Amino acid sequence: MPFDDDDVRWLAAMLEEEGLAEIEVAQGDVRIRVRAREMMQAVPAGPIAVTAAGAAPAHAPTAAVPTGIPLPAPMAGIFYRQPSPDADPFVEEGDRIEAGHVVGLIEVMKLFNEITAPIAGVITTIEIESEDRVEADQPLMYIQPAARSS
Repeated sequence: MPFDDDDVRWLAAMLEEEGLAEIEVAQGDVRIRVRAREMMQAVPAGPIAVTAAGAAPAHAPTAAVPTGIPLPAPMAGIFYRQPSPDADPFVEEGDRIEAGHVVGLIEVMKLFNEITAPIAGVITTIEIESEDRVEADQPLMYIQPAARSS
């Protein structure tokens, strides 16, 4: 049974009551994710943004499912894709990287922590933009592991 408007309102209320940045629930093939406004880029006015996957109208584009292994944020903080505002990003989608390659920074209490790739491979999807707030274990990007040579 698909979600209705009351379900979405309840999720939005839970998000605000519990002080959460994001809440997601799934029922069969339908997923609903509700995020606090601070987590969204270019969101229309209002405190809550709601996205629904699997329940989109036929004419709406389908979001691609990320491929590869997720690289989760090791801590909550502010994510930066580049070492300074005028520098190029550490990585872009499609870049080949080695294990240990710096892929971003997370700022926590004015300290910058390097985020490194745990495996060699190709960056398939970058989920977070620079200066976005991230939660611990939130996927930052996805890495398709490099093929092992025998």
